[in-house]
Order: sequence, then structure tokens, then C-alpha cells
Amino acid sequence: MENSHLETFKVQAHGKKVPTKVIITDTEWTLQLDEPVEDGGSNTGANPMQYFTASLAGCQNEQAQVVAEELSINIEEIDLNIEVDLDLSGFMGTADHSNGSYKSVRLNAVLHGDLTEEQAKTVGQKVDARCPILALLRSSGCKIESSWSKK
Repeated sequence: MENSHLETFKVQAHGKKVPTKVIITDTEWTLQLDEPVEDGGSNTGANPMQYFTASLAGCQNEQAQVVAEELSINIEEIDLNIEVDLDLSGFMGTADHSNGSYKSVRLNAVLHGDLTEEQAKTVGQKVDARCPILALLRSSGCKIESSWSKK
């Protein structure tokens, strides 16, 4: 049986039309979510999908640092470029649900530091296998295209 390291993340949100101000409990952080003006918002913050994509980038970055330390690899910087394709049919009400709405992710990571190309690929394989946000996308049936290289 695997060791369980369960952690619960709590969020309280209050929405009054658009924008939605989301307050994360047990921290000092406040996030302002909104939509662009053309989508009925006032463009005072990132939209939920931008936060989700940024969360994927943050998770990949953090996990890469952990993996690199475990492998005794020195990563000085990471450049991440991520694109997520989302079918909005369910969200827009033109489909019955949003199941399967995440279609594809294109992730390109370039590692800077004293490492080889092979080490960069090894770090990437381990990070992609361990990142819970990428796992969520993978389990939804989303196609994952991931590339890890050395600068």
C-alpha cells in the first residue's frame, strides 16, 4: 500500500455577476477572477482558465525543482510555454455537459543549467508523471504533448 499524503485545499468564493472575487482560506492571498469585456466582464483579473493554466505551469516548475534535487541536477532556470485547448460547448450551453472538454495540452519546457539533454528529458518524464494537475488533464482524456529540453 502506498503512503498517503493527503492535503486539503480550501477556497471560499463570493460572486456578484462578473467579476468573481475568490478568497483562499487560511492564507493572506486574494485572487481576482474576471472575464474580458467582450465576454461580459470588466477585465480586472485573469479568467478561470488562465488561472488553471498558470496553476499547471506552477506545478510543473515546482515539481521540476523537486525532481532535479532528487537527481542531483542543477537547474538554474526553467522556461515553460503551455497551451490548453478547451471545447467550450458545454460551458456555452450548446452541449449537455462539459465532460471531455479539455482537448489537448502542448507543454514545452526548456531547462537552463549544468545538465545534459538526456537529463532534461528524464526530469521532464518524471515531472509529467508526478504533476497532479497534468494527471487531472490526462485522466479527462486530454491529449498531452510534452517536450523537455536543455538550453
